[in-house]
Amino acid sequence: CGPLRLLAMEVYDRCNLDGVVCDLVTGQERRELPHATHQACTIEMVNVAKRVDVAIIDEIQMIADSTRGWAWTRALQGVPAQEVHLC
Repeated sequence: CGPLRLLAMEVYDRCNLDGVVCDLVTGQERRELPHATHQACTIEMVNVAKRVDVAIIDEIQMIADSTRGWAWTRALQGVPAQEVHLC
């Protein structure tokens, strides 16, 4: 998950071009593909109810942002992943 729709779209496109079926979830758009094994999303759209093996949270320094930092805090504390990578 990342801060911008454009970055989520880039991950979505790259994964699907490489044969890794990936969903896209942003505040503006939702593309859910049958049999998707990955999801690219904006930080505000992180699903804290779905258990995953690995979560990658991009731009973690944004946790200090006064207007959007809540989304990184929510993702970091709430994502039910066995492993979390911070970038």
